[in-house]
Amino acid sequence: MTTHLKGLLMTVFAVIILSPDSVLIRLVEDASPEVDSWTVLFWRGLLYAVGVSLLVFIKYRSKTIKEFQNIGKGGLLIGFFSGISTGTFVFAIVYTSIANALVIISTGPIMIAIVSWFLLKEKSSLITWASMIIVFIGIYIVMSGNFGGDKLVGDLFALATAVMMGFTFTLTRKYKTINMVPVNAIGGVIAAFIAFIMANKIAVPIEVFKYVLAMGAILSISFSLITIAPRYMPAAEVGMIMPLETVLGTLIAWYVINEEPTANALIGGSIVIAVSYTHLRAHETKANLVCRLLLE
Repeated sequence: MTTHLKGLLMTVFAVIILSPDSVLIRLVEDASPEVDSWTVLFWRGLLYAVGVSLLVFIKYRSKTIKEFQNIGKGGLLIGFFSGISTGTFVFAIVYTSIANALVIISTGPIMIAIVSWFLLKEKSSLITWASMIIVFIGIYIVMSGNFGGDKLVGDLFALATAVMMGFTFTLTRKYKTINMVPVNAIGGVIAAFIAFIMANKIAVPIEVFKYVLAMGAILSISFSLITIAPRYMPAAEVGMIMPLETVLGTLIAWYVINEEPTANALIGGSIVIAVSYTHLRAHETKANLVCRLLLE
């Protein structure tokens, strides 16, 4: 298996795990309306930090503290962007529809490509650029049915999440020789700290804590994998796979909480899936061809 293909599989698996995340936020809101968004963000960030720290400890044991120290100033900056995006994502899901939020966040690949070009002078392949343009068309189709109105605040939070993703992925790629998994714990701590200051109360009913606990586990595993993936492939390509969460998350919301997507969401989502799959197949075929040539 080539390193590029390893990065692709790692990212796809991470996105599949991440897909129920938005529904869990909505389930907390529906099960206990008195729990405000800041309280959810506090527990989400705290458990995220604990989960990532536990994963780092399991792998590095006595070297855990050193792994956190190795991230340096660059890692702290990534942790800052990660923490902000953790918060903006929660508010996006709360203030707008899940489909709408996920679709806007799917513009992340475009943000990543722009930031990567600006910071790293990294050129994406023609296939990646063409795929992103078509994905953007699919995203526009979905947004055209929902964007604006009373959901504008949530839409803006979703857009902020996409921007933060651009910086997070690109900076992770810049420091690809350093293990940046610990920065996710830093991001969780930052999110929890801000939420602790803003929240009216911290306690949550026992019946919704299972949802919050699941969020922490999902974030810990998925974002640890997503953080590692740019070490094996360009940041823009990692971001290219992320729109799959838009479709999977929307379908899960439809099935679990009966939040039915619009016709625009279905059409646009189909475009995203088709292009993402074609993009993955193109790179897999290229990787296999290179392997055959080397063996011959």
